[in-house]
Amino acid sequence: METADLVLTNGKVATVDKDFSFCEAVAVKDGWIVDVGTSEGLAGRIGPGTKVIDLGGKVLLPAANDAHMHAALTGYGLGPGFVNVGPESGIESVRDLQGLIAGAVAKAAPGEWVFGSGFLEFLLEECAAEGRGLNRQDLDPVSPDNPVMLHDFGLHTMLANSKALEIAGIGKGFRELLPEEGVLERDEATGEPTGRLFEWPAHDLVARHCPVVSEEAIEESIMRAQRALNEQGGASHSDIVGSGLEHVFMGVSRERAAHVYERMSREGKLTARVSLAINPCVDGVESYASIIEAVDRMDLPAFEDRNWVKADAIKLFGDQGAWLRPREDRPSGEGRSVFPGIADEGQADEIGRTIVELHRRGWQVCMHAIGGKTIDTAVDAFAQAQEMYPREAPRHYIIHGDDMTLLNSKKMGIYKIGLSPQPVAANIVAEMNAPLMSEGEGIFNWQAYMDDGTVVAGGSDSPCFTPNWREGVQFAVTRVTEMGAPIRPGLAMKLEDAIRMYTIEGARQEHMENVRGSIEIDKVADFQVLGRDIFDCPPGEIGAIPVVMTICGGKVVFEA
Repeated sequence: METADLVLTNGKVATVDKDFSFCEAVAVKDGWIVDVGTSEGLAGRIGPGTKVIDLGGKVLLPAANDAHMHAALTGYGLGPGFVNVGPESGIESVRDLQGLIAGAVAKAAPGEWVFGSGFLEFLLEECAAEGRGLNRQDLDPVSPDNPVMLHDFGLHTMLANSKALEIAGIGKGFRELLPEEGVLERDEATGEPTGRLFEWPAHDLVARHCPVVSEEAIEESIMRAQRALNEQGGASHSDIVGSGLEHVFMGVSRERAAHVYERMSREGKLTARVSLAINPCVDGVESYASIIEAVDRMDLPAFEDRNWVKADAIKLFGDQGAWLRPREDRPSGEGRSVFPGIADEGQADEIGRTIVELHRRGWQVCMHAIGGKTIDTAVDAFAQAQEMYPREAPRHYIIHGDDMTLLNSKKMGIYKIGLSPQPVAANIVAEMNAPLMSEGEGIFNWQAYMDDGTVVAGGSDSPCFTPNWREGVQFAVTRVTEMGAPIRPGLAMKLEDAIRMYTIEGARQEHMENVRGSIEIDKVADFQVLGRDIFDCPPGEIGAIPVVMTICGGKVVFEA
């Protein structure tokens, strides 16, 4: 029996194989699993040079996979110079916000841009009392000479101060935006811009005038994000990069970031595996012409080891906020697509031909789709693409999918269309979102989707929400939000399937289920050790289970 580099013994090893079987020990050689079984049975794998980790009865799981996150942006937000204006920063008022911005301006050079995100306007005293959003006048007194860009917690609203608007040439006489370009909010009385811009194409109008961060800063951001993921038991994740992000968020997720990932892989600097989804468009505008033009001129690296970094997917945006299907109290539906077109059908046609063409070219396509009309349109287009140009399981998928129906999931199961939801987000916002969505058995019913054959891969949407996957599992199996409100508890998931959502299903979404996602021979040695038994823990306490060790490729990348 060949000796191993690493043997983990005396554990409760949940393999997450097709039977969700358990064993006691795992042996690793050159970063790959070579044996699983009992501690006694694997004793022969231990030689003079073998590292042995006695798990002491602790649970060993496959490392977690974050199927949807903005990793480089997450890491940038963990670095110096970034201004966290979210609730965790302790701000409760506009005055508090001004204090944070004043502090950042004091540290910045004259004229240097100040960037941050995380604000929730309805939690700020003045905004709640006056029934308004933030505006540039809230920032101007403490930042007269430094341009400031702040994003809300969901990243779809940007607040710019007057200096930033001045540099961008945005004033009262600035042209009206097309619907697909987002929204430039104006004061109803004066016509002056308020400083609030909605959706990334509109953000781009300001951000293109701000210097982008260096490639060194992108690398540092990626490293910070991966270490944060490792602390949560993660050893693989997605990221969104591309020309659609060339300027927004300081350009930390621009197309060049793909080259940084690849270089880091070759240099052995990554502590987690990455599947990149490319957001290609010109000036942030989503349309058939813009997307195809950007794809045609895209410059991606040759990926040397696709077990570490690959880019097979194209990320599209479908709706602004939520493009909702008609129902009794909204006979014409509500919201709109981000794609051009006046009528719903025109927008649906534009989305459809874009998806079909990307599918024809061999891409996997994923679409940000919150509202029911968006989900219906994307699912129909994915199915149509497969009918027109059949190929083996492209596994196109919906990101978010809040307003799903069981009819959607049955069709998705037939056409092998996936879903990447964020249970950690539902844990926080389900109470707010539920009234906006259609009623029925489909809302956040991840168990039913999985039972219908849909690949359901959980993500965090970090930095919008925590990459703590156990919090997502807790909501999925209890259906009780962080605030204690039950949301359709009858739709709770089985614990085993909730764990699959963050392990093997994430690998399956990325066509990597033969490489990772479960603890089986001939798969990579990516593991996490939990400080408490998730299988013998009150469901309402799962989110607080600590991770005590994370292993990626047979190497310990985090130890508590």
